[in-house]
Amino acid sequence: MKDLPLFPCADGMASLVLSEIPYKREAYILVRSVYGSLDGLLRDCAAFCRSAGAEQVYAGGEQDFSAYPVYARLVERSLDKAKLPETEAKAVLTTDPEWTELYNRSFRRVHGAKTYRSTPENAYFVLEKGQRIGLGQLIDNELAAVASLSPGCGEKSLLALARELPVEKIRLLCAEENAPATRLYDRLGFSRDRVKRIWYKVL
Repeated sequence: MKDLPLFPCADGMASLVLSEIPYKREAYILVRSVYGSLDGLLRDCAAFCRSAGAEQVYAGGEQDFSAYPVYARLVERSLDKAKLPETEAKAVLTTDPEWTELYNRSFRRVHGAKTYRSTPENAYFVLEKGQRIGLGQLIDNELAAVASLSPGCGEKSLLALARELPVEKIRLLCAEENAPATRLYDRLGFSRDRVKRIWYKVL
């Protein structure tokens, strides 16, 4: 299912992210402009998303969404690589199609996580003693994704992936509602920088 970069309606315009509907039954509304009422715009957008098969619809933008419950706060976090401990685990670049299946399974219930339909570029498995213990993705010198495939291996996976980045400051984006990841980043000393986006539940 394709996203709609511009969806005009009587009360404004928005971008609709519909590509998650077949996989997670979720849709996202990014409000671009409002020239009527925000409630009216969201109502029309949510109705379209629901007709396309969405069971949950979330919205974000620069407008005042205080009347809607928060679904996910995406926070930018960073840390100097030199402050990270060492690990025996190794991150290995992969094009194995199984990466996609394991990624989608790992991130199915993570707030705001994207689903992959094919193995993306810069995909990694994390290995320890020849066994897969985690996976991740590096995009534009940032840690775009990290997940543990074995209990208790989240930190090793993060450390192995961070080692592959050619920059001194590790940057990533994490939903505050992702409690296990938030606890890990806090424990390792990652700063909490700006909130990049807040998604609100509208359906």
